[in-house]
Amino acid sequence: MSLRQLEEALPALLEIRTDEPRGIDWNFLTEETGIVFPPDFVELVEAYPPFTVDEFLGLHIPSPGEEAQFVSGMRGFLGNLSSLRDSDMSHGYVPYPEPGGLVPWGDSCDGDVFFWRANETNPQSWTILVSGHNDDWCEFKGTLTEYLAGLVTGAVPPDGLPPDFPGATPVIEAD
Repeated sequence: MSLRQLEEALPALLEIRTDEPRGIDWNFLTEETGIVFPPDFVELVEAYPPFTVDEFLGLHIPSPGEEAQFVSGMRGFLGNLSSLRDSDMSHGYVPYPEPGGLVPWGDSCDGDVFFWRANETNPQSWTILVSGHNDDWCEFKGTLTEYLAGLVTGAVPPDGLPPDFPGATPVIEAD
């Protein structure tokens, strides 16, 4: 799935799209995290600032010049997952960089956390995991943009999320 297909499913995104690539320091992010991010995420980040869907799902998107804050936030989510794992409450999921470890890409106002499972060396093959605030863990075999577009169109059920998310005409707000 391409960014264009996500924009077709979620046309409200176009209101916050930038005209030029945002200029994220991907080398810094890779050096600091050891992660080569999935190509659809890179494309999304270069076109859009951080945003929220329907005042519920917020995407973790770095801003130019603030890449260190992005890394710090990511490490915070990974630390929380480590604590859950250490307390035997992560259902066997582990934080990145452990093999098959999870990498956070979003969260919700209800406490849900959205991850990629870095289960292969090719980031295009990573799957989506949702850690629901009710301790549900749901998996989607596809990319971030496929997941978001599928949620909006109804092709992907909102497993682990409120059944009415997203609304019929999702609202996009730049953070």
